[in-house]
Amino acid sequence: MITLAVSFSRVHNKSFLEMLKNIPDLSWTPGVSQYFLDESIQVSKSQRMNQFTQKTRYVGAPPSSFSWLIEKPECLKVSDKLTCSGADGAFSSVGAFSDNRCISGKDSSRVSYSEQYMLSCANSQCYGIGMVSSQIFLKDTGVPTQKCVSFKSDINKNIKCATACDDGSKLKLIKSSSFEDVCSDEQSIMIALTKGTVQTTIDLYTDFFYYMEGIYKNVAGTFQNTEKVTFVGYGEENGTKFWVVRNAWGNMWGENGYFRIVRGINECEIENQCFLTVV
Repeated sequence: MITLAVSFSRVHNKSFLEMLKNIPDLSWTPGVSQYFLDESIQVSKSQRMNQFTQKTRYVGAPPSSFSWLIEKPECLKVSDKLTCSGADGAFSSVGAFSDNRCISGKDSSRVSYSEQYMLSCANSQCYGIGMVSSQIFLKDTGVPTQKCVSFKSDINKNIKCATACDDGSKLKLIKSSSFEDVCSDEQSIMIALTKGTVQTTIDLYTDFFYYMEGIYKNVAGTFQNTEKVTFVGYGEENGTKFWVVRNAWGNMWGENGYFRIVRGINECEIENQCFLTVV
């Protein structure tokens, strides 16, 4: 894996932005997010390394639109992985685990579980953990709460696997029951989403770093890297079907930390492989 420290000046290109603004009938608004103005962003460039998993295909008649942001907004939270570039696997899997324990009633309110514990104890640190590996870790090892082991990582730190909570108290690890790769087809993902939020991955192209709002579709630029994110819903606007997806770039980015992307055409490989964490 090659990790590049990309500063704002390298992410932002004025002529590229102007070119995007002049594309007719663009379904999303290009600009420069506050996220890129506030700090240098670590961009991890790597090959997609999906491990094989058997597909689960959900069948039935899903509702025409659905979003946990509407159904149970109290169960969702946007996080910020800061300069820990490879933490997206931990944030997307542990985030969905936290969501789904709240959605299912396993936790009476949303409890944030520890991404740091997975990063340190799976020996991935800020260099990345795959989706399958993160799901296996949740099922076989489990994670404590974020209150117990808080997020500390950045690209320059190597945090040891915690043997106790930050305050010295005993660790209590909470596990998932199982996980399913529900990316068999559009309908399967839609039905799975009515059960909980779903971890997935997206291929990022240059223009994605200029996304502000709207329904994203890649129109310009070259492949930059992959990012593990979380499906939280779906819908349709003016005849364009979309997914609602949570990123881990904080709530100052995109649509309050979320983005919408064209649904049903595997845009940027977002429907390629995705996991429902069964709590």
